[in-house]
Amino acid sequence: MRRITTTIMLGLLVAASQSFAQSDILAEISDIPLETVRSAAFALDQDQQVRLEVVGAGETKRELAANAWILNAQTREVVWEMLDAKSSNRSRRLQEVNEAVALPAGNYEVYYAFFPSYQYWRSDRRNNFGNAIERVWSSIFDDTNDDYRYYRNLQKDLKIVVRGKGRNLGAEGVQHFQDDYKEKAVVSMTPIWDDRYERQGFTLDRPMEIQIYAIGETGWDDNWDWGSRRRSEDKEVYDFGWIINTQTREKVWKMTYADSKHAGGAPKNRMVNQVVSLPAGSYAAFFVTDDSHSERRWNAPPPYDPMFWGMTIRVKDSGMKAYVKKFDYEPAPDKNVVVSLDRLGDDEFRSAGFTLNRPMNLRIYALGEGRDNDMFDYGWIIDAKTHKKVWEMDYGKTEHAGGASKNRLFDGTVRLDKGSYIAYFRTDDSHSYFRWNSSRPYDAEHWGLTIMAADENFNPADVGAYKEEEDKSILAQLTRMRDHDHERKSFTLKRDTDVRIYAIGEGRNGDMFDYGWIEDANTGKVVWEMTYRMTEHAGGASKNRLYDDVISLKAGEYVLHYETDGSHSFNDWNSDPPHDPVNYGITLYLVKPE
Repeated sequence: MRRITTTIMLGLLVAASQSFAQSDILAEISDIPLETVRSAAFALDQDQQVRLEVVGAGETKRELAANAWILNAQTREVVWEMLDAKSSNRSRRLQEVNEAVALPAGNYEVYYAFFPSYQYWRSDRRNNFGNAIERVWSSIFDDTNDDYRYYRNLQKDLKIVVRGKGRNLGAEGVQHFQDDYKEKAVVSMTPIWDDRYERQGFTLDRPMEIQIYAIGETGWDDNWDWGSRRRSEDKEVYDFGWIINTQTREKVWKMTYADSKHAGGAPKNRMVNQVVSLPAGSYAAFFVTDDSHSERRWNAPPPYDPMFWGMTIRVKDSGMKAYVKKFDYEPAPDKNVVVSLDRLGDDEFRSAGFTLNRPMNLRIYALGEGRDNDMFDYGWIIDAKTHKKVWEMDYGKTEHAGGASKNRLFDGTVRLDKGSYIAYFRTDDSHSYFRWNSSRPYDAEHWGLTIMAADENFNPADVGAYKEEEDKSILAQLTRMRDHDHERKSFTLKRDTDVRIYAIGEGRNGDMFDYGWIEDANTGKVVWEMTYRMTEHAGGASKNRLYDDVISLKAGEYVLHYETDGSHSFNDWNSDPPHDPVNYGITLYLVKPE
């Protein structure tokens, strides 16, 4: 009887010990597949030290192929990371951590990411970035590769266990914490997948401070400083967000490389968590992604907070949220459109005229192609009477339009006087609406130029159709000249007269190929000729030349000539056209019309 009782007591003690061992597990993640990130949550009702048991893959801590970390669910800040912990070699490719960490009461999320390519980004021994990338892809995606098979077999050994006194909330707890964070947001665009263009309008009835939490992607940095985790040079951002004032079109905030910091994982993961003060008004928030590396499928180690890839905006003072309203924002609405030249294909050249019956503010929304300060698909506007350019899609005033970095966007306002104008858009032989040769922009439907009235008190009667009226000051005109043309026009002056000559032609290296001249009808003597040195750049290709000046002609009879060679002429340009293509040729104006 005593033996039986002893046996029962021993069994109860063992059971109690096992029960305690199980109940003190706050979070546990194990058996992590390749290229996977997993998470779990726990809550602490009091400050305490928790015990961490972690096994990661890698020959050394600086070459970890798997990483684990813990986030504070309220602040989204990292409170512990395996990369910073003291580890020991469990085997040739396994690192082990067993330590106590002091955490205050609160809610936490635990993450584990298994990306063998991580060892190459972390390694100080790599000398060639291109070779490193090649090794990454061969390791991960070639299942005949020895490294791939070895790492795949390691997944059963990988784990993180958090022990302490609190509540184990599992993977469902992570979702709960994140939903709660987003529910308190003004704007929540997370998680965002590849090739996305997200936008959300919001109005602030009062001035207030907003907190912007954004995670995105930048270009590679071959000289990443692993010791300090600081950038070594600025890089272009590919997955990023910005905010505009919808009335002024002013960009009030933008996610840049310089203003962001490392977001964990691959060095291209960047994060912004800052407070911005905004006056009352109407705003739109945007976030764009390129064709790779997002929550849908990471092509490199993910950031610390992977489910917040994108942008979240919250009010700093929760009591101010009542003064915030959301609305659907359209980047180029059909309302108040003055000119629409969109969905352009390769080698297109389109134009449209319009007349303003009063001075107006116009919003110009233009999507085109450019690189290294040059534009290849771009638009411009000229004054139909003076032929002067009043706006051009200059590369320096554009920004990344999503997708390939050469996709460029201009979104701003200009003020134009009463009068008639002609808008143009030109595309080259590749990368356009019907045939992209790299990632398309986020708003592909508007590839081209859209002009909209920006005034709040806009009346449709303020804009009229453009009618090319006969200018009574024109003395003689030879325009829209084509290849192999030689046209003539006679005119007579009854008295000595000042004449304005407006001529556009082709020239290079001191010689003119398309040009005009004036000869005396009686003697055949040339009294004026368009030479290269008297011209200036006419916009577009450097060979487009312009003469615009006044000369004096004596009373008499004259013949105006214009001659072209076999290439580069009106509507058959072999490079960028001039800014005033319809007037390619020559026009004579009376300075003082009768």
